[in-house]
Amino acid sequence: MSGYPIVLQLAGRLAVVVGLGPVGRRKALGLLDAGARVRGIDPAGWDAGPSSNLMVEEGRYRDAHLDGAMLVFAAATPEVNASVVRDAHRRGLLVNSASEPASGDFAVPASWRSGPILLSVSTSGAGPALASNLRDRAAGAIGAAASEQARLLVDLRPIVLERVADEPTRRAILRTWSEARWRDRWAELGREGVRAEWLRILDRLTNKDGEEHVRRE
Repeated sequence: MSGYPIVLQLAGRLAVVVGLGPVGRRKALGLLDAGARVRGIDPAGWDAGPSSNLMVEEGRYRDAHLDGAMLVFAAATPEVNASVVRDAHRRGLLVNSASEPASGDFAVPASWRSGPILLSVSTSGAGPALASNLRDRAAGAIGAAASEQARLLVDLRPIVLERVADEPTRRAILRTWSEARWRDRWAELGREGVRAEWLRILDRLTNKDGEEHVRRE
């Protein structure tokens, strides 16, 4: 099964999770980490602790539970999940079914998050075990320094946008700051050392010969 990968901006948006067993709880927690508001429905409820973005309704699923939702996750029994999928499709909502993935609209890949970096792996239905194994291997190859590099890019990118009007020069600076050599030197230089190096590059690149400097870096 092929698919189109996207990263959804869920901050403040409502996602509904029907069924709060182990699978449903994992979905709910992942959605909360992404900034979504979550409405969870389960006959047994869920004592998940205080959260301003989590609303748990103890009881049987009803179509009205989907009111206002952007995304829907069916993680209950197969019978309930079929009802959830049918109701979501009637409303034009995207839905994921834990019991019958092919009946839904999307799958949730195996993911790893570290700071601004989000890595996701899908095997197009080959199996979650393989996806998890590949995710773990890829995350190990990326290494911890990558998230620190990404955080520093988030901090300094606005300075580049403010100081550099020329688009090719902007791209050259950000491309240089994204190189693997900085991850290799992170333990040696630390965040502040790398930051100082990057700002020196920025100063040189904002001179009239800046493009030639970036090629020599």
